[in-house]
Amino acid sequence: MMPSHPPQRRAVQLAAGLGMSLGMSLGLGLIPGLAIGPARAEPAPDTTVVWHCYRNAAATVLATEKTESVGSRYLLRKTTADLKADCAVEQRPTDRVLGEDDPTNAKGWSAYNTIGLVQGLLILDEGTSPDRSLVIVEVPAGRKILDVGYSVQEGCSPSSGCQSEEFRFDDKELTFWRQLKEKPTPKNCQGYAGFMKTTGSAALEERSVFTFATRKVAGSGTKRCTVRQ
Repeated sequence: MMPSHPPQRRAVQLAAGLGMSLGMSLGLGLIPGLAIGPARAEPAPDTTVVWHCYRNAAATVLATEKTESVGSRYLLRKTTADLKADCAVEQRPTDRVLGEDDPTNAKGWSAYNTIGLVQGLLILDEGTSPDRSLVIVEVPAGRKILDVGYSVQEGCSPSSGCQSEEFRFDDKELTFWRQLKEKPTPKNCQGYAGFMKTTGSAALEERSVFTFATRKVAGSGTKRCTVRQ
């Protein structure tokens, strides 16, 4: 099946020093929210900071790409009746911050890319190499519901809005190939010898479904082996 690109989200654009302008286009349909952006501020003559606001009835998320490292930084907050206030670009004491590089963290960094906001769950892609992790975070609490390795073999990047048989979601569930803890061997991994020769690493995956209502992952029983870096 050919990868599909959902239509552009309905967007409201905010610019520093300017008022609010409403840009109307087709809603995504698969995500019951709206993306707000970009909001621009200019802390230095040659620097432009762009913010995007993802908002639905359950949650609001402000996101901007980090300038000092890879990935995005997020402000997580509750949704109110005031769209303009919800998407105001300011860090509040009640905001939960996600994506900041933290030297006290075991990894010391994070590299999140936005996939979507469904109900009160923020779906993220994480990684700086071809090997990726799928992360689902509860908003506004900031608690990780899921953090697991995954892959998309068709070259269709979920963080670019692309959906396919490899990775797709709607307002009820998300289907993806989940990396298993089981160790690949020549017996359970088709192509094992070639993977070891080219990169020296492989992973077993199972086609799985994450259900937003229950916040649980269920495997389908269909498995495959893929190359890793």
